[in-house]
Amino acid sequence: MLDWKNTGGWTVLVVDDEPDNLEVVATVLSFFGMTVKTATDGVQGLEQLKHLTPTLILLDLAMPHMDGWRMHEEIRNIPHLQQVPVVALTAHAMIGDEERVMAAGFDGYLSKPVNLPTLVHDIEQAIAKKANRATPASTENTPQAAPSEQVEDVDKPSDFSVKEIPQ
Repeated sequence: MLDWKNTGGWTVLVVDDEPDNLEVVATVLSFFGMTVKTATDGVQGLEQLKHLTPTLILLDLAMPHMDGWRMHEEIRNIPHLQQVPVVALTAHAMIGDEERVMAAGFDGYLSKPVNLPTLVHDIEQAIAKKANRATPASTENTPQAAPSEQVEDVDKPSDFSVKEIPQ
């Protein structure tokens, strides 16, 4: 079981083909003290997992070379990774997408754009939802950001809303 009060000891593998998404998520997770490794597709992600047993894997679904669906299948066939939570972090946000992700055996589902100040809490809630916990997970020690304005880049669409990270 993940220790949500001690994320500083975590190693997280983030797999996403969009460089901006990787950078933003890695920055936020690093802010919470996590060691973050990244890969731009399932092939690279599996290569990293030959030498890494992360605490958590955040996995985009639509990527070149090997998508997140296939990478997830491969992860579940590797004995030392079978208990590592894998959360889909995806722009697939249509009705039924979450159910399809969960039916495929993912441990959680988060749709893009993510809320950066609450990302860790949102991951916790996504995993708790699958576990069917009777009560919501505690957020007692999860830092919360002050409200801030959303900044949009009108020249380049992104999967993420950019918000200030608390200092």
